[in-house]
Amino acid sequence: MFKVFAITSRDLASWFQAVSFYFLATLFFVLTGYFFWSDLSYFSLVSFRVATNPELQVKSLNLTEGVLSVFLQNIAVVLLLLTPLFTMRSFAEEKRGGTLELLFTYPVSDVQIVWGKFLSLVGILAVFIFPTTVYFFLAQVVGAKFEWASLASGYLGLFLLGASFISLGMFVSSLTEHQAASAGIGFVILLLFWMAGWMSEWAGPALGRVLRECSLMGHFADLTRGVFDTKDIAFFLAFILFFLFATLLTLEIRSWRK
Repeated sequence: MFKVFAITSRDLASWFQAVSFYFLATLFFVLTGYFFWSDLSYFSLVSFRVATNPELQVKSLNLTEGVLSVFLQNIAVVLLLLTPLFTMRSFAEEKRGGTLELLFTYPVSDVQIVWGKFLSLVGILAVFIFPTTVYFFLAQVVGAKFEWASLASGYLGLFLLGASFISLGMFVSSLTEHQAASAGIGFVILLLFWMAGWMSEWAGPALGRVLRECSLMGHFADLTRGVFDTKDIAFFLAFILFFLFATLLTLEIRSWRK
C-alpha cells in the first residue's frame, strides 16, 4: 500500500507544480460559480412569479430539483470536457517522455501503478468538486436551505461520475503515447456513454434497455435528485473497476510482447 501512495503523491506533486492545473482550476471555479448563481437566480425568479400568480402551474418547484440537480448536471458537463485533459497525462505523457519505462524498473507491480495513478486523479477530482459545496452554505444567507441528504446523494453521484470518467480516460491514455489523441478519443467515448440514454429513445425495446442501463447520465440523474439507489452505485463501481482492469491488461501486454 505504501508503494501505491508513493506513486499517488508523485503524480499529485507533478500536478500541483504545473501551471495548467491552476489555469484549469480557475476556469472550473469561475464556471461553477456562474452556474450556481444563474441556477439559484432563475429558481428565485420562477418562485416569485408562482407566488404572485397562483394560476401558473410549475412542476417540482423545490430547491433539490430546481437548483441542486441542475447545478450538478452542469458541473458534470464541465467534467466531461476537462477530465480527458487530466487523464491524457496519466500514461501517454510518460510513454512519450520515457518515464513510464523507468517506473516499470522500480519494484512496483502494474496493479500498484494503476491504482496509484487512479488515486492521484481522484484526488484532483476531489480538489475540484468538493469546494463547490461552499456555494450551498453561502446560499443560506439568502434563505435557500437545501436538504443535507440530497446534497450528500448528489455529490456522491458527482464523485462517482467523475471517477468513472477518470477510469475510462486512463484506459484510453494507456493505449497511446499521443496526449492529444488520448484526450480526443477519451472525450468521444465518454460522450457516447453520456448520450446512451438519449439514443435508447430511438432504438428498439431490447437495445433501448441496454443503452439505458449503460447511460452514465441516467444513473447520475437519480442521485442528483436525492434518490439513493444501490443499483446506480453498483453501476458506477462496476464501470470504474472494468476500465481499471482494462488498463491493467493493456500494461501487461507490454510484458507479453517482451
